[in-house]
Amino acid sequence: MLRLHHAPMACSLASRFALALSGLPHEIVVVRTTRGEQKAPAYLQINPRGKVPALETGDGVLTESTAILPYIADLAPASGLLPPVGTFQRAQAQSWLSFLSSTLHAALSAAMFPPPGCDSDAARDAALERVAAALADIDTRLDGRDHLLDAFSVCDLYLLTFLMWRAAPAFAGRLPAYPNLDRFQQALLARPELVAILGEEMRLRSEV
Repeated sequence: MLRLHHAPMACSLASRFALALSGLPHEIVVVRTTRGEQKAPAYLQINPRGKVPALETGDGVLTESTAILPYIADLAPASGLLPPVGTFQRAQAQSWLSFLSSTLHAALSAAMFPPPGCDSDAARDAALERVAAALADIDTRLDGRDHLLDAFSVCDLYLLTFLMWRAAPAFAGRLPAYPNLDRFQQALLARPELVAILGEEMRLRSEV
């Protein structure tokens, strides 16, 4: 059975969504990053980088969302979570996963959790500008579209995870309107499977 090590409302939520929609047998192991559990010796044996997500499989441990999400999709091809390997559409999916990770996720993290020495107003403003630019890029992509690709995919789940971070205090009143992103987010949050997971996520988050 697959075991996903996941922190509530963190980027690993996309992998939790994907596992739920895949129908694959799995277990969710909650890692309380606010308590530093990701740095505990037991967890470092699983992922020496001390981060989530980490997916335990029968072949070993897989880390990084951009690897885990395609892995889940390929284990459950009937779920339609990604286009087939070797197609142009699959390459597009990898392109979007890479952009969401290296550009949007990086900018969001810099704005929400600036590292020491990078927490000045100027640094925060620069991070916010990168967030706004990345979101504008994606908003344009979704103009007249329901999904990042031609059909629903793990790319949408990954994007949804980051869009919900806009509710963080760091962004209050500091981001422009993105009508296509808002429409996209509302549509995905109407899916009963995702609503059920988010209810559990909110409960876990409140226990921190």
